[in-house]
Amino acid sequence: MKRRSFLKLSAGLLSSSMLGGCSGLFASYRGDLTSTAPLDNTNLSKQVWLGKHFWGNRLQDWQRIGNELLCTREEKDFEARTVSLLTRQLDSSLQSGRIKATVRNLTPNEKGFCGFLLGIGKGELTAKGAALAQRAGGENGGIIAAFDSLGKLSFRQFDDESKALDFTIINRTPFNIQQYKSGDKITLDCHLDPIDANHFDIRLVASNTNTAQELGFAVLHKVPADQLQGGISLLSSSEPFVAGARWGFSDIETGGGKITLNNANTLGPVMGCMYSVNQQVLKLSCQLMPINIKEFSRVELQYKFENQSDWQHAGTAKIEDGFVARFRLSNWDYLKQAQYRIVNPQKPDDTLYSGTIAKDPQSSKEFTIALYSCIIPTSKSLDNTHYTRLISSERDLGRYTKDNILFPHTELVENANYHNPDMYVFCGDQYYETYPTRYGRHTKDAKLDTLYKWYLWYWAFADSMKDKPTLVLVDDHDVLQGNLWGDGGDHSDMLKEEDGGYKWDKDLVRMIYRMQNGHNPDPYDPTPIKYDIPVSYAAFEYGGISFAMVEDRKFKTPPDYKANKLATTGELLGKRQEAFLKNWQSMHPGKPKICITASMWGSPQTDENGKGLIDYDSNGYPADGRTRAVKLVSDANALVIAGDQHLGLLAYQGINTFDDGSLFFAGPASAAFWQRWFEPHAPLPNQRNNDKNTGDFTDTFGNKMRVLAAANPKVTHKVFAKQNTTWGKFLADRNLKSEGYGIIKINHAKKYYQLECWEWNTDPSTEKQFTGWPYIKEF
Repeated sequence: MKRRSFLKLSAGLLSSSMLGGCSGLFASYRGDLTSTAPLDNTNLSKQVWLGKHFWGNRLQDWQRIGNELLCTREEKDFEARTVSLLTRQLDSSLQSGRIKATVRNLTPNEKGFCGFLLGIGKGELTAKGAALAQRAGGENGGIIAAFDSLGKLSFRQFDDESKALDFTIINRTPFNIQQYKSGDKITLDCHLDPIDANHFDIRLVASNTNTAQELGFAVLHKVPADQLQGGISLLSSSEPFVAGARWGFSDIETGGGKITLNNANTLGPVMGCMYSVNQQVLKLSCQLMPINIKEFSRVELQYKFENQSDWQHAGTAKIEDGFVARFRLSNWDYLKQAQYRIVNPQKPDDTLYSGTIAKDPQSSKEFTIALYSCIIPTSKSLDNTHYTRLISSERDLGRYTKDNILFPHTELVENANYHNPDMYVFCGDQYYETYPTRYGRHTKDAKLDTLYKWYLWYWAFADSMKDKPTLVLVDDHDVLQGNLWGDGGDHSDMLKEEDGGYKWDKDLVRMIYRMQNGHNPDPYDPTPIKYDIPVSYAAFEYGGISFAMVEDRKFKTPPDYKANKLATTGELLGKRQEAFLKNWQSMHPGKPKICITASMWGSPQTDENGKGLIDYDSNGYPADGRTRAVKLVSDANALVIAGDQHLGLLAYQGINTFDDGSLFFAGPASAAFWQRWFEPHAPLPNQRNNDKNTGDFTDTFGNKMRVLAAANPKVTHKVFAKQNTTWGKFLADRNLKSEGYGIIKINHAKKYYQLECWEWNTDPSTEKQFTGWPYIKEF
């Protein structure tokens, strides 16, 4: 039926509230202002990866079969499952736009709605940041052009922070389309029509997909233009607070000048690559999206050195659990730069991903390391519909503003890359169990849930890492635990892991180590710990530097709360790593030495009264194991770099005195929630630069250290504790925290280290570092 004839038959059903009076009625007669073209017509076999134009929230909530994207989640509390159209964004222009898709209710007897989510981020977020929108509405969330299980068309709010899960219908009377049977395939055609200098009409037309018969339409009149900027997502939802319908989408098309097309935003099938070089040994890992490995089971690595025209075959590798493929080349010419690429062995001329293997500069230049740790993609979990401020100075953060959507950490990454690092070091906690979404570690989808979080980290840093060597340490949150006392790989049964060991499925744990450490230099002793969990402590040479990587929680003794904490004995690094560090002392003679570890070997924390804070998770415990470790790196004359504590800190760790051990530099958290402070209650001896938060300190386990600099949160511990009524030390407001990255420069000519500590949004070309940095130490 033609729209004009349909209008005559349906005029009695059209309310002025829905059509916006006469203006809306005229809009209903408006013809198509733009044509559309397919977004992705590829037919894929059944798999979790939705294709390079799409990002599903979450991985485990969607799958693709052929050309259809299918929501797999309909349980209660999983409203608004979304798929971002990565390569399509609404720009700020006053041009028409159009989005089409075929939809069907996959659960015909269940209630819910589907449609298009328009204007995510309101132009404030990047395409990647807007891609995370899911479950709850909030500031800058956008508008849903919706079709529901009863056959009604409507427009719903996704930008109401106070009613995050209400999805309030904007047009008071949803339009009931004709001749709809639950489960029918419906073509939804959404038009964005500019009507004046500041407004659009949104028209939503429903047609029978099989017959092309138009069944009905709805109009949202005079939508402010600034609301139609940003991301576009498909949306499948039950009604709020109940289990319900789930939907499928196919034949997705877009068109019009309002919708930008940016194929640079495609993702997959390769997420990225990381590599390390240790003299003649090149190790590279290729991280893929969750493809169907029955059809695509191996990838090939090719390379060519400078001045070579032909690609060399480096071998193929199996795509393993975790969708990672690992390569090891044992005769690498490390003094030459090379290009590399990943291809499908069945299509060896089709590049899936490419990058550069940097040549080892030896000691020919000042060598620069970028140091990261502790990274969450959102300030607040997107599964939580409300965040209660803990202190009065904390701001309310809009859900889809840049204050809450930190991913993809653009300023942090760009500012760190300004220093042109020769190497990237990630000291642990690449992700956290509840960011951006809820716990999934105990579910049947634990692996996909972990991959979802891992991919967000990888996506943010992939462009940096693909061309420079990268080292990654696995820490407690990486294995989905709040704390880890590894105890050589024992199994933990206790709720808070105090019995020591690994709590979650060991196959999942092995997958995590495989993904994060598969490219690291060969381990010193590759013997796995219990449950066949691999180790990654290693020594290697690069940039004229002797490096040691240690795992400071894998062998650590679980806490004994009953024992005298000043006299407790146990393991920190364990006998295997202690023997390794003893041997490392004589390796690579004449080269400066740097030890990379997850956390400071001490407990430089104070409570709200300025006294030492007891924290068995810190590596001040157990004290004898800690002191043995400090002596080993001190005998090697090594600098130690770390992360983990969410507190940028520079300190000599003492053995017998306060400064007779190695210098430790813990970089600040890059983006974290839990806060720590070093604010002594009384002036300490040997303060540096008259800074009250420096000096000789003895922690609660009796360890001595000399603190040289501390990048404390911007709110004091005393003020925070006075207002905080919860058990935790959480802060969502980044303006109250001190987050960023570390830079380590090794100057071979002048024989010194320069240690720098930068805030994430500080312009390194013009602005200053955290107080107390830079610091120069001779070697």
